[in-house]
Amino acid sequence: MRLTLLSLILALGFACADPFTAVQEADTIEAYEAYMADHPDGRFQMQAESRLEELYLQAARDGKTLEAYDAYLERFPEGVLLEKAMLERETFLFDWANATNTIASWEKFLEEYPKANKKRKQHARRVLKVLGYSDHLDVGGVRQKKVNLAENPDGPLDGWGFQVDVSNNGDKTIESLWMTIEYLGDGDVVLDKRDWPLVAPYWTTPVEEERKVPMKPGETRTWDWSTGSLPAKWSEKVRVIPTQLFFVGEADKKK
Repeated sequence: MRLTLLSLILALGFACADPFTAVQEADTIEAYEAYMADHPDGRFQMQAESRLEELYLQAARDGKTLEAYDAYLERFPEGVLLEKAMLERETFLFDWANATNTIASWEKFLEEYPKANKKRKQHARRVLKVLGYSDHLDVGGVRQKKVNLAENPDGPLDGWGFQVDVSNNGDKTIESLWMTIEYLGDGDVVLDKRDWPLVAPYWTTPVEEERKVPMKPGETRTWDWSTGSLPAKWSEKVRVIPTQLFFVGEADKKK
């Protein structure tokens, strides 16, 4: 049974206080909901509703679940903070899809936010494409070691090198495949990340011509990455995943 405002005030020890002052002291969703139900024509209704909306949105932020944001949207479908809440929910859903990285999670993001930020939509579609072909991509374990960035065998070990073997076990020829390396901290928290291709028709730096040649079915290649720029608190652990994929003969690679 719902607490009446009076019983709520008594329970909180504010029996002698002004009802709305007591609600402000409690400053909870339950207190404001009770006040608004018991005083539908009260002079503090607008003030109570404004604060209640703030509390619902804060509860969504603290709850860190879609359900918590949906509780706000259900209670305030035309709220003053609606635009901010929708943007925050979009960010939360995008981050959730990125963390779970499944076809279902990315499809949910695109379905619920067809007018999402352009870069986010592009990223979602690219990752969906990779995931759709992931059963045909064999990404091996990461080999890493300290290296000399100038490739001088007698020079100081001033950086780290990473290598991963990737096999195309499908029936399509890959024209471009980009890998993302994530630098992990304690608890496998992603501290930073960088993108670098395994194969691509165009590169930002001079590379061997064979790296530009499309990757045929049944072929295995080694992804190489070296750097001296590493985040603070890096645990010397990384994760390397494919994040962008184009096949030979595709009409428009920008979609």
